[in-house]
Amino acid sequence: MIFKIIDIEENSIAWELDIKAGSYLKEINGKEIEDRLDYLFLTSQDYVEILIEEDGEDLLLEIEKEDDEDLGFVFEHPLMDEARTCHNKCVFCFIDQLPKGLRKSLYFKDDDSRLSFMQGNFVTLTNVTNNQLGRIVDYGIHPINVSIHSLDPEIRVKMMGSPKAANIVQQLDFLAMNRVNMNGQIVLVPGYNDGASLYKTLEGLLDYSPYLSSVAIVPVGISQFREGLAEVRPINKAEALELIKRIHEIQEENLKKLGSRFVFLADEFYIKAGLELPPAHAYEGYVQIENGVGLVRNFLEDIEKGFSKVKKFESPCISLISGELFAPILDKALDKYRARGLNIRVEAIENKFFGKDINVSGLMVYEDIIGQVQKNADVYFLPSSILNYDELSLDDVPKEKILSSFNRAYFVEPQGQALVDMIKEVSHGTSSSHCWQT
Repeated sequence: MIFKIIDIEENSIAWELDIKAGSYLKEINGKEIEDRLDYLFLTSQDYVEILIEEDGEDLLLEIEKEDDEDLGFVFEHPLMDEARTCHNKCVFCFIDQLPKGLRKSLYFKDDDSRLSFMQGNFVTLTNVTNNQLGRIVDYGIHPINVSIHSLDPEIRVKMMGSPKAANIVQQLDFLAMNRVNMNGQIVLVPGYNDGASLYKTLEGLLDYSPYLSSVAIVPVGISQFREGLAEVRPINKAEALELIKRIHEIQEENLKKLGSRFVFLADEFYIKAGLELPPAHAYEGYVQIENGVGLVRNFLEDIEKGFSKVKKFESPCISLISGELFAPILDKALDKYRARGLNIRVEAIENKFFGKDINVSGLMVYEDIIGQVQKNADVYFLPSSILNYDELSLDDVPKEKILSSFNRAYFVEPQGQALVDMIKEVSHGTSSSHCWQT
């Protein structure tokens, strides 16, 4: 295959070689390229030969560079070919729970092992052939993030709606045998893979250590748009309490066997149970933070460190917009800084769009925010997680329109240090005298 180069990164190797946008990449080291993985693997050495078609003529370029230094080509698609779509019919799939009428891209289901390597996406392996698994091994693609859910073939097929889901044990065997580093994910669906089935799966996954380095258990997300779908319910408080108790016992056993807790629970289980989150060290470097495992603890730790030397705040009236799940915890954490002059409140936004069981900040929509937020603050902070790569909200509102709905507003990354930095940036020694009572 040949690939059109749509742009050249400034000051890159390709920039210095004066390669033109609109040229075509045909071969690397005498080999044709299938996709981004070929490109990354073949250009990872300190010497490469590339065949370029420019203005209808072939140019063979010999390049000496640093190992893993990118050439600077920009292609139309991040993967260089189309992403592989998911053909499963998972009972917990959130895309199936989206209402009609949203933008088309929201309904695309990716299940591409290349995205696992490049972007950290979790993949089911149901659309991966044996040859593609071999390619993962040959190219040293590490780590790969696998949506496991269950090691019981019958349960996994029932959950995922595909007969290929039964192959998970053989696939994990192959990857571990070839020393491919992995992380695992289990979406916990009451009545499907919970209870004894869950604990049997966790016991079986120990056999893949150390190549399987961690397993995250996350709760099923349920919107109000489940008409015609399988009956699924969220975990309740009593079940969350029992789950936490049992997982903590398993973690202690794993520490003795492996030197690692190995399995980790998403923050939502602790919040649902009304329990304190584990201390920072219990997350072992936050290996699954993108899965919501330790995200809240890490956020709170960053705030504590960031404000540790601030004895007195001078700030405008700040409104911090949050989903209902995190809002009470964040409000409590900020309380001691209000006593030092920080004029900030946390506004919890009810998710009326997706329904009461969806309460995380990243799934808030503009319609709910603008309909519920109080308009008496000087500055508004919104979580950047409500925007996609095109800077659109889930209800298709562009970033600029969202910001223009407030007299002064900023998007903040979902990290404690980012919040600390933004508070310091908007303050600049100015304090408001008309703030609400805190």
